[in-house]
Amino acid sequence: MTLKVPDFDTYAVTSKPVALAINDAVLNVTWDDGHISQLPFIWLREYSPDPGTHNPATREQNLTVNELPRHLSIEAADITVDGAIALTWQPENLRVTYHPGWLRAHCPQRPQPNYVLPERVLWTAANLGQPPTFKGSEIEHASEFSGFVEALHTHGMGLIRGLDVEETMLEAVVERIGPIRTSNFGRIFEVKLIPGSNSNAYTAQPLRAHTDLATHEYHPGLQFFFCMENSVDGGISVLTDGFAVAAKIREDHPAAYRFLTEVAVPFVNRDKDTEYRTEVPLLETDRAGNLTTVRFTYWLRDTMHGDVDTLNQYYEALSLYHHYADDEAFQIRVQLQPGDLLGIDNRRTLHGRTGFDERSGSRWLRGCYMEREEVESRLRIIDRQRRAG
Repeated sequence: MTLKVPDFDTYAVTSKPVALAINDAVLNVTWDDGHISQLPFIWLREYSPDPGTHNPATREQNLTVNELPRHLSIEAADITVDGAIALTWQPENLRVTYHPGWLRAHCPQRPQPNYVLPERVLWTAANLGQPPTFKGSEIEHASEFSGFVEALHTHGMGLIRGLDVEETMLEAVVERIGPIRTSNFGRIFEVKLIPGSNSNAYTAQPLRAHTDLATHEYHPGLQFFFCMENSVDGGISVLTDGFAVAAKIREDHPAAYRFLTEVAVPFVNRDKDTEYRTEVPLLETDRAGNLTTVRFTYWLRDTMHGDVDTLNQYYEALSLYHHYADDEAFQIRVQLQPGDLLGIDNRRTLHGRTGFDERSGSRWLRGCYMEREEVESRLRIIDRQRRAG
């Protein structure tokens, strides 16, 4: 059946309506598997597929809820020969046909989304020796590219090896996922030795496991590094699954985990022309208590405040997180080579590097940021394209 709703997706009809009943401004739809959808009139009318309610070109709503008739009624409700549900709305005398696949997928009592993001996979050195790795020579192919994007979500990182060493290569690959986010370090930043630098990243010193830009209210979800040169002794990239560390602390040190998820920590980044501040827990969770974010730029923490007991708990929990994040049992190490592109989930995967001898050669990475939601959006588009064949 042709889709008659304002949506890019098609909806397979896996369950057919067998009976309709109206009761107290609610359309009850009984499906052939026994499920009953309770669809309030206002809900049905708002999602009416007619062009007056939804613009067929933009697939966006034309009307607000306040513009719909105050007293809605259904004059006629029928199941068509092809299994659709046809309704006649009054007082508008509007006849519309609803796609059964769409109605069942969006049933308020039991929604069935077309695509669910794959589950995240926690990792340590014991179950993952290297980042999920993809061939630069094949990254133009849909299957290789989609594998890289999925790895950014599931494992919080992905590595493409063997790309051409060109300054524009970083943008060429990353912008296939989505737009690059500009920060106070610019749209693209160059990780190399810079005398008088405003960041530890532009020195030869080692960097412990951390996330970037914790001072921003919404710090970047993704970070990418493209290796242009790396001939120094040292400078090995170090990666830690911040979610795996948090899970370990939650299991073995529940009091510390509660502190890390509940007590706000101040962050600050003062520079000549900017000063960013925010104050949030080191570990952020959603309404269901699921971990969503690790905020761990350790050198940008501002002075912690509170009573003596709070400060003692703070340093105990902070030290515990550092202990596991820097433990080799939780780390994997990667020596980036020219032509390698490493992508990481900056709100999950902590990164760092060993120190290096600046006299031994040259080390140059080009970097940029992106929002995590761009990866999630791209995965939905990839799924849509797969289903379209």
